[in-house]
Amino acid sequence: MTEDEKIAALFADHQRSPDEAFVARIARAVEAERRMAAMRAAAWRRFAVECVASVAVVASFWLVWRLAPASLPTGAIATAPAAAAAVLTLGLWFGVVLRPAATGK
Repeated sequence: MTEDEKIAALFADHQRSPDEAFVARIARAVEAERRMAAMRAAAWRRFAVECVASVAVVASFWLVWRLAPASLPTGAIATAPAAAAAVLTLGLWFGVVLRPAATGK
């Protein structure tokens, strides 16, 4: 058998049945990757919502601190309005953070 015949035999179109196990493995891998991509996107959205909520909480506390009357000593905050604003802000923050968990999303 010459070299040309060996090469021709190697490149000949061999009729064989498709590998069903391999096809099923690849299909499962593609489906797993699709699910992971969807979960990854949901996790990034959740992370962004929590970051925005955290920034809102920090900004509201900063505003409460900045809006304290000038007659108070440095660092002191009027307790009643600050406490009410803090409770309201924390309530809204918990509502944003816990709402997706309550709906199962």
